[in-house]
Amino acid sequence: MKKHYSLQFLTAIIILVMFSTNSYSQWTLAGAVTNAGTFPSISVVNQNVVWVAGGPSGTPVVYRTTNGGTNWTAIPTTGVSLELYCIWAVDENTAYVGNGGAAGGLGGNAQFFKTTNAGVSWTQVGATGGSAGFFNGIVFSRSTPNFGVAQSDPPTGSGQAYYISRTTDGGATWTVTNPPGQSGTASAQNSIVVIDNQFYGFGSNTTPPAAILTTDGGTTWNKRNTALIGNFTSGVAFSDNKLTGVVASSTSLPNIARTTDAGVTWTSINTGTGHSGYCGLKWVAGTNTVYLTADQGATGVVKKSTNGGLNWTVMSTSGLTGVTHIDYYRNGATVYGYAATASGAILKVVDNVTSIDPINSILPNEFSLSQNYPNPFNPSTKINFSIPSSSQVSLKVYDAVGKEVADLVNEFATAGNYSVDFSAPSNLTSGVYFYTLSAGEFKATKKLLLVK
Repeated sequence: MKKHYSLQFLTAIIILVMFSTNSYSQWTLAGAVTNAGTFPSISVVNQNVVWVAGGPSGTPVVYRTTNGGTNWTAIPTTGVSLELYCIWAVDENTAYVGNGGAAGGLGGNAQFFKTTNAGVSWTQVGATGGSAGFFNGIVFSRSTPNFGVAQSDPPTGSGQAYYISRTTDGGATWTVTNPPGQSGTASAQNSIVVIDNQFYGFGSNTTPPAAILTTDGGTTWNKRNTALIGNFTSGVAFSDNKLTGVVASSTSLPNIARTTDAGVTWTSINTGTGHSGYCGLKWVAGTNTVYLTADQGATGVVKKSTNGGLNWTVMSTSGLTGVTHIDYYRNGATVYGYAATASGAILKVVDNVTSIDPINSILPNEFSLSQNYPNPFNPSTKINFSIPSSSQVSLKVYDAVGKEVADLVNEFATAGNYSVDFSAPSNLTSGVYFYTLSAGEFKATKKLLLVK
């Protein structure tokens, strides 16, 4: 039965969140989509633009909001076949989706598609061939946004070579590679992790659950067993340092596995009571913040760690359960998170992250602010900077007349090399903008060019 949320109910949720004693922000209802299917996926462009993909067996369904979940609009899917199991949105008009090869996700000649005009037309980008393909994820790097991966189950059956299509030019062209299969294995929906063009991978359906990773751009691949219980790895997430990561299986809760050596060894972490069932993980790039989602939970189905997966705290989810996928957009110290559920309800949180995280262990000799990359950009770019000593750091973006348009960093940071993402809000027009780094006595400004 379709649920109707009354004004009184929504008001109660708002009041509950405002006066909660929990130190973290809480997840609230941000509308709902219909016919989302059993395992909808979600992709967040910025705080306002979010896409959802799924559908009942045999029917593709795509939705989009451009106002932070106030309204959801059905996107035309003419030219797209079958229900969808993954999505990556680039901006409010451009998105990729992938299907499961056959109705019900039973596998086949799986395909992935792209639209650049909000669904007015779709173009097939690639197909797996074979009879067992299933696109588990299409994911672009947040640190190197021109690099992306579309990953599928082995097209010729479990244990055979996997299918990966990679782009290094922002999706203009794609090249297919075939990582070697692992005995008896396929892979898991939305378990894809991409740090950069050297480090990426996915979860397998082995016993014990494992992460299959490359640390050298696909030249070699390693199956990293985790010793968790369960029959497939439903969540894989790594820090930008490429060493620290967490993995969960479909039935491992309350336990997950944590590594500090890129998966060579793992330690079991108990995330606490109150969660069960299918779960996923999402590491917020540039921070030590990790979100864990679960299918069931008495007080909420999202937990948060602020120390790289060591300790976890429950976040309430307004009584909603059945989270199937989570994604986020970070603007400085603020995270805008969205989660899809099996009921079609969408959850949203506006959360604060406590710190940015150095991208490597090398200590710089001097203060520096790098030119953003890519430049020109649309909609996202990356700004790198280095500080040789612990300092109060401010990184802000201004328009041509000096009006602040984004506060990316405003906190005390330890010595190190840092990388911060900037995604232009939808209300910014094409033109020249400036970003300024202030750290201790150091101050530097550079130009960036937004081209829409």
